[in-house]
Amino acid sequence: MTVKEKWTEKDFELMGWHDSCIHSISFPPNDNKLILDIDYIFRWELKPEDNLYRFWVSPCELGFSGISSLKMDLDFGRTAGLDILDITRFNLHESANGTAQIWTYSIDTDMGVISFEAAGFWQIVKQQPVISDSQVLSR
Repeated sequence: MTVKEKWTEKDFELMGWHDSCIHSISFPPNDNKLILDIDYIFRWELKPEDNLYRFWVSPCELGFSGISSLKMDLDFGRTAGLDILDITRFNLHESANGTAQIWTYSIDTDMGVISFEAAGFWQIVKQQPVISDSQVLSR
């Protein structure tokens, strides 16, 4: 399986992040960005011999630019790890100075919600997908 290396706002509606593992969250200094290091699942395949799934997975950089109103409500309890359930965007509007289109994003995870507004979105594939019995790649 081969996929394109960069995904943008134009691709958002084609994408789905369910069960993608978040390895790290970063905020580059003086950049007004939010960057997630994730394992993105491009495809689930049911194996007929044991009725279990295998996955086409790639390490990816999921990024948002022009971040504002960032809120994180995450509760890890007694466990570590963070998986995406869904990412939605809504409330498209102009920035206060009228120079950018802003979306409100909600990243629903198994440990809570990350929400914010952002002017840009991208996902960069760091390596082409590999087939795996696990949804998470070794790092």
